[in-house]
Amino acid sequence: MTIQQQYDATARADLLGRPIFAIFLVIIYGIYRLWQEGVAPTGWPNGSILVFGGIVSAAFIVVYMRILEKGSGKSFGKALGALGGLIPYVYSLYVFGYVGVWSLVQLFTMGFTWTGLIVGVVFALLGYRILYAFWQITEIGEGLRASESA
Repeated sequence: MTIQQQYDATARADLLGRPIFAIFLVIIYGIYRLWQEGVAPTGWPNGSILVFGGIVSAAFIVVYMRILEKGSGKSFGKALGALGGLIPYVYSLYVFGYVGVWSLVQLFTMGFTWTGLIVGVVFALLGYRILYAFWQITEIGEGLRASESA
């Protein structure tokens, strides 16, 4: 393995690790919520969505990175993998919007708690981190496709 190949592998691992680490932190909170409310709660299933959505999102981020490594070319698998890239996007918006920002809104509508403030700020930041890191991955994909077509 040459130095350039090691550098490329390290850069890919770093790029892949950023959103997956943030998703891992959200999954930990989701497990805590599952422990609190159960697998099939009577209300909105926050814990289930956070855990299972996080696992599926992390899997599709890995699939999306593998598609980028294969280069250009048309195939049904690449099309499905690229479409699967919407799953981490929607998951990050859910974490940012519902778990993060909506928790902050509820501080004013339901009553102020320090736990709600911490959860709202942390998950708004984690959701943004997942979204930003996945955006970086998709922009690298655009750059690779542009360099291959040139």
